Order: sequence, then C-alpha cells, then structure tokens
Amino acid sequence: MTNNNQYKSVFLSDIHLGFNGCQNKKLENFLTNTDFENLYLVGDIIDFWSMEDKFYWPDRHQKILNIFESKYLKGANVFYISGNHDDPLRDQSLLEEIMQKDEVYKKIISVLKKFEHKERHDFVSSKYGKLLILHGDQYDAVTSNAKWISKFGGMLYDILIMINRPMSKYLKNLTKKIVSGASGFQKLVKEECLEGNYAGLMCGHNHRPEILKYKTHVYMNTGDWVESCSAIVEEMDGTFKLIKVDENFDIETISTL
Repeated sequence: MTNNNQYKSVFLSDIHLGFNGCQNKKLENFLTNTDFENLYLVGDIIDFWSMEDKFYWPDRHQKILNIFESKYLKGANVFYISGNHDDPLRDQSLLEEIMQKDEVYKKIISVLKKFEHKERHDFVSSKYGKLLILHGDQYDAVTSNAKWISKFGGMLYDILIMINRPMSKYLKNLTKKIVSGASGFQKLVKEECLEGNYAGLMCGHNHRPEILKYKTHVYMNTGDWVESCSAIVEEMDGTFKLIKVDENFDIETISTL
C-alpha cells in the first residue's frame, strides 16, 4: 500500500470489533497509511451483540479504536453513526448497563464518547449536494421488527464465518438480497431521498459494497471489514470511490462516482 493516501473523507462501516471474524490487520494498515479530514463511522463498528454472546476484545481490536482516537486528537473530524450491532449507543440506559459489566466496556465507551454521535447525518457533497448517511438497518424489516431473529441469524453467521468464510459470504449475500427485496430496501431508500430532498444516501449494514446511480438519486454502500474489507472515500475534488484492500494490503478502486 502506498503511504500517506490523502482523502477529504473516509466512510467505514461494519468493522465488527469484538468479533473474531474482523479483519483488523487490513484495516490497521489502511488507517495507518491514510490521512483524511473527516472520518465517518457508519455503524456496527463495535459488535456488542457478539460480545454479549461471547466476550472477545483482543489488544488488536483496541488498537483500531486507539487509531480512531489518535486521528481525532490530531484534528480529524470523527462522526459515529450507530448501527444495530452497536445499538446501545442509541439508548443511554443500555449504555450505562453495559458499562457496569466490565472495565473493558468502560474503556471502549470512554473513547467513543469523544466522537460526535448521530443516528442520521446530513452530509453536503461539493459535487452532488445533500446526502443522507445512516447505518441502513432502518430499512431492514427483520432487524427493525424482529430483533431476536436478526440476533439469532447473526450468531449462525458468526459460527459459519469461522468455519468457511467464502460460504458464509455467499449465504449472507443471498439472505440479504432476499430480505432487501422482500422489505423493499431500495424502494425505501428512494422514498427517503425524495421526501428529504437528498441527492443520495450512504449506508452499510448488508455487507454489500456498491455505488449505484439512479435517475432520482445515488446509493452508496461502504461494505464491511469481515469479508469485503471495503470503504467509500471522498477525494479532495469531491469524487467518491469505492475501494477495497486486498491480501497484499494494496488499495483497489472498484467504482467511482
């Protein structure tokens, strides 16, 4: 990877720190060799669901959190948009309950509290105008209406990915595709953009990195750091790119907007 990649903004989601399947080495290499003005953490950064089932927080996951903090202390703007796996950040009572469990949780939360927290964020692009940033679970019928099913599915996915990562990716993509179709995910995205006068929407959640341009709006998905190891970046001129980090830690541009 080329040192000192320069971006105006970096958008990351679904890192799932606290889950053994997180590919932290690729992310650490990317962050260490990347400078940016703005960092948007678009949900499921911390996997409290996985940690609740089986507590797991190695030093290498804390290191990722420390890098976020270091970027913040050096002047980067850091925004944390909560997701379903880090939903305690949406509820103060749940957050306080978690902090009573272990000193490690207090350490994690103390870092997160330094960042600006939102469930939705209006982002103004110099090229495309106003974009809505949120995690994306709001458009997932299963996550929104049957949390226990979503948690159970997450447990099965966690087990499968440790056994067979390619198969888990295939099954997750297939399941998300079916659920997205059944819940009208893209229809809801379009309605959100039209009603809110947004030029587009950026999210994560379904671990399907992509940039799509429709007649009425643009749609960007940041992907994840369990399978895809992908991010959306905004260049200094306002161009958006979907990038992936490969096995050699090199950055590959997948698509451009």
